[in-house]
Amino acid sequence: MSSYYIYEKVNEITKKYKTRNPFDLADAMDVDVDFADLGGLKGFYIVYKRNRFVVLNKSLTDTLSGIILAHELGHDILHRHLAESGGLKESSFFDMKSKPEMEANIFAANLLISDKEVKGYCEDGYTAEEMAKDLYVPYPLALIKLNDMNKRGFELNIPYVPSADFLGERVI
Repeated sequence: MSSYYIYEKVNEITKKYKTRNPFDLADAMDVDVDFADLGGLKGFYIVYKRNRFVVLNKSLTDTLSGIILAHELGHDILHRHLAESGGLKESSFFDMKSKPEMEANIFAANLLISDKEVKGYCEDGYTAEEMAKDLYVPYPLALIKLNDMNKRGFELNIPYVPSADFLGERVI
């Protein structure tokens, strides 16, 4: 699945539902979001009897819950067929070596950060790290967005490629 395809899917749903807020999108798309004590697991997506669910760890901050939900909505839009066989769990969460996880990361980055926002920050002289801090997203997620924009024809200077397990690091 190409970067451009994922970008277009994000644009399609954000135009249809007129929001980039993951909680509002989940509600509009009839994806049930529940919170539970998941120990070290941040969240997962599952389809059960044609009902779609995201379960988030109740110990997450509001900001991190939105980021995890954006990632899981990526699975709903891009990988529903995989979830029907038992769920997509965080065991490979934000693993850039796994194609579905990489695609869900790209989806989340495009959902949470618009191209227009990135262009504005670049015009104002922000670094990628400053932009991430200002947008309340993990720095590696901002780098995924910048890398995705480059794949779609932009020429942005990216300092490094994020590690596969960036949510295990200090996030915000």
